[in-house]
Amino acid sequence: MRNIHKVFFVITFALSAGCGNRNNAGEVENTQNLSLDSSAFQNIILRDSITLMKYKNRVDTISFPVINPQFKALAKSVTPEEILGERIFGIKENYENCGCGYTFLNYRKTFSNSNIISLVFQTSFVGPYPSETTIYKTLKIRDGKLYTLKEQLAEAGQVFVLKGYKDELLKRLEADKSNHEEADYQVAYLQIKQNIGGLTFRAIDDNYIVSGDSIIVKTEPILPHATLAWEINRKLSFSLAELKRFRKNSASI
Repeated sequence: MRNIHKVFFVITFALSAGCGNRNNAGEVENTQNLSLDSSAFQNIILRDSITLMKYKNRVDTISFPVINPQFKALAKSVTPEEILGERIFGIKENYENCGCGYTFLNYRKTFSNSNIISLVFQTSFVGPYPSETTIYKTLKIRDGKLYTLKEQLAEAGQVFVLKGYKDELLKRLEADKSNHEEADYQVAYLQIKQNIGGLTFRAIDDNYIVSGDSIIVKTEPILPHATLAWEINRKLSFSLAELKRFRKNSASI
């Protein structure tokens, strides 16, 4: 159960924008204000839209950014329907009927400049098993479309990032292997290893954020819920400095 007092504290101070910002290890928040219209001095995120959901004695929240209407295309891309595949009233109705489905969502901005914005969405979901998911979105401010790594990096840079990513994940997998003596672990180990070997650049092309002076890429876990604890850390940072030599002339970072 979420702390009810904390919920109302959040609501009280949300109107000044950005209360959906949580700090995670390795993901440093960029608090730079963004002013595309220098005469209006308006920010991209105006405030938070917080939906309270109640089931029996539980209270949970869905928190989404309210995008400045100056950026209509971006606003359409940052909605529960686009991010979660469900409209907010459906999420709320489902939760209040059974305490299931999406039970929590929060977000945080990790980066913005005059061209792009990176957002992290953290969700909790209750189905046959409870689960938590982190969703990365890096979007173009003008049209709301995904800003992919292919738009940032030349082909040599794409090869560099994919190879570095796969090599590091394999190192983590081998290091983690020594920590497991479970009878079924070998099967999970082989599944993860095969998955890593088969990864293409497409798996990370739009599954990343910009954070501080780095790009953080990730892929999704592939083990079933019963053995999910055996998964490895699938997030990896690349500094913008090391990627600078691969930067396209038209890049936005």
